[in-house]
This record gives sequence, structure tokens and C-alpha cells, in this order.
Amino acid sequence: MLVAQTEEGLISLAQRFSLEQLKLWKKEKQFYCPSCQSPVQLKVGTKKIPHFAHLKNTCVAQHEGETDYHLDGKRKLFHWFSSHLEVELESYLPEIMQRPDLLIDTPSQKYAIEFQCASLSSSVLTKRSIHYEKGNYMPLWIMGAKRMKRLSTYMYQLSFQEWQFLTLCDYTPTLLYFSPSTNQLLKLEHLIPFSSQICYAQLVVLSPHEHTFHDLFSTHTQPQFFSSWIKKKKAWRTHYILYPNQKLQPFLHALYENNIPPSHIPAEAGMPLPSLYMVETSATIWQTWLLLDLMQQKQVGDLVTEKELCRLWLYRIHQRHIIFRSLTMAPVAVEQPLFEYIEVLCRLGMLTYITSGVYKIRRPYTIPKRTSDAFLEDGQMMKRWLNQAKEVT
Repeated sequence: MLVAQTEEGLISLAQRFSLEQLKLWKKEKQFYCPSCQSPVQLKVGTKKIPHFAHLKNTCVAQHEGETDYHLDGKRKLFHWFSSHLEVELESYLPEIMQRPDLLIDTPSQKYAIEFQCASLSSSVLTKRSIHYEKGNYMPLWIMGAKRMKRLSTYMYQLSFQEWQFLTLCDYTPTLLYFSPSTNQLLKLEHLIPFSSQICYAQLVVLSPHEHTFHDLFSTHTQPQFFSSWIKKKKAWRTHYILYPNQKLQPFLHALYENNIPPSHIPAEAGMPLPSLYMVETSATIWQTWLLLDLMQQKQVGDLVTEKELCRLWLYRIHQRHIIFRSLTMAPVAVEQPLFEYIEVLCRLGMLTYITSGVYKIRRPYTIPKRTSDAFLEDGQMMKRWLNQAKEVT
């Protein structure tokens, strides 16, 4: 901890006290935990950051042990945000028995900020987030930058837990990381997963000298990774199915029944959508499921309703052929990815909007004759979709 109670009041080690002053206090003062009121010890050395520690780990608000990396990070975040806002460090919230690293109260919203460096179980993370929300605080999780795994300019590998730290900024899925060593906040925005762990995103670097707390919630970029996405889809066509698992068997069987080689899935499948962060199943797989189900029940020229498409969508979810992520942030309608994909199919000319909730099937999905054709058609579909999107905006 960086804050302790004394007979004179609270002492925060976020302030810069001399080593001599701290050593004197250690001899003369008695310190207490502001949360549980039990005695704590002031630890002062030459290798670790000065901090307070419980004599016994029985505090109601005590969580995982804090490393120097964690202590230094929340101290620097405190200095950054308190330069332009009222910020409380390690303030205990008795009504929910939790002590976030930082509390920020703005005219429009109260924030409980956790600088999370250690592993955290899903149940504990969910519990903390729910308690903050019940206390009318928006939980904001900032991870240690050491956790970021960058694979290429736009491609990142995200663990199951990292997805749970997701937040929405300008309605854009975002992850936040902080590096105490560089004093920079790394913001991944426009997160669009290609598979359960591989994700595309735009990296934004924020610093105390140029940005404020409110810049965390602004979108600074536009997605630029679509050409890289197509390259990844090419690799998926040629390599992914070489390593099938039991969960993939129903999908491979459906392709076999439709006389489609795994490397020749429809070119319309695997389109990046804003709400893909909700779905753990690869977009290439779940969009193929939807196309197969649609054309099994309908023909070119037939009308199809939004209600019918939702029924196909919910059936695959029920069969666990489409699996959603476990997210702690406020839920979005489960049909949102479907609605976005319907819009894509309209822009690609496969569906035509007739009236509210009703579409006409103009053409079948595109099955390439050769693998080389598939690579070409993937690029053409992406280009057509992007051009249509530009015309709409």
C-alpha cells in the first residue's frame, strides 16, 4: 500500500519524501490500514519502493501482493491524473469493502481504476466489477504493459483474461496498458479478433505531457489493418484446418456435406466487424455457418426475414457452434454481430433490403474453384465492402 493512517491523519507515499524522513517516521510513528484499522509496517529500503504492508494478511480490502512494478505504476498514474483532476489514491469504499488503486470523480462519471499486474480469476474480476457498478463507479482496468504480446504491426495475442478487461471508448472496444518504466499508457483500440486469441487493433501511445485522463475515452485512429487481415485469412485457408480439434468436427462435417473443401470456404465469410469482440468463435467459422444454413433453407430470389436469420443464429449458439466471450463490461444485444453481418452481405450484393426486417437473396455465396481463386476473391470482397462503407459514410 502507498497510503496509511496515523494519529495526525493520512500519509500518502505518492508524495516525494526523503529517505531520511521515512526512516525517522518508521521509528517514531505508528501506522494503520485505512480499511481495516489494523497496524501496518512502513517498509523502507534501497532496492524496493517505500510502502506499507500488513503485519497479517487479514484485511477485508487486501488483494494480491503488490510488486514494485505495481506500486510504481499506480503512483505514476496518480501523479498523471491528479495534475488536472481530483484523484484519491487507495481510497477504501466501505459500502462495497473494496479499495481501488485510484478513484476519480468527474461531473459526469465516477471511476474506480485498477492497475492490474497479477493474474486474477474470472470470478474475482467479475465480483469486483459488479461491486464497483453497484457503488455507481465505472470500473476501469489498466493492465501492466508487460502483458502485451505484439505479433506484428497490427496483430496481437490476447489471453482469455485480457478480453475480460475490455472497455468501450467512443463505442470502440479498447484495452489499456500502462508502462511504469516509460510512463506511457498504451491503448489498443478497434479490437477485432480473428480467432479466440489472435486480434487486430490500432495502437495509440498516450503520455502525461500530451494527454489527459479524458483522452483514454476518445478514439484516436481509424482501422488500417484490413490488408493484414486478408493475409491472415489466406494463412487460415491453407494451414488452420491442418490442425483440427474435436470442437471443429461439426463444422468440417457441414463443409463435407456441402461438398466444400475446408480451404474453399465462402469468400463472404471471415469479414471483420466492429462487434466481433463479443464472439470467441472465429468470424470465418461462424459466418460460414450462417451462409450454409441460409442457403440450405432458401434459394436465390427468395425473401428472408430478420426473424428467420435470428433463428438460425440462435440455433448455432444453442448448439455451441458459436461461442460468446465472457466479458465483464455492460452487455450488448447478442444479435449485434448478426445485424452487422447482414449489413455486410447487403453491401456485397448477396442480400437486398426490401423493407423493415425483410431481405431478398440476390445471389449465392461464392465458392472458389481453386485455392488461388480464393485468395483473389477474399481481397475483392474486402475491397468491395470497404468501398461500399466509404460511400455510406
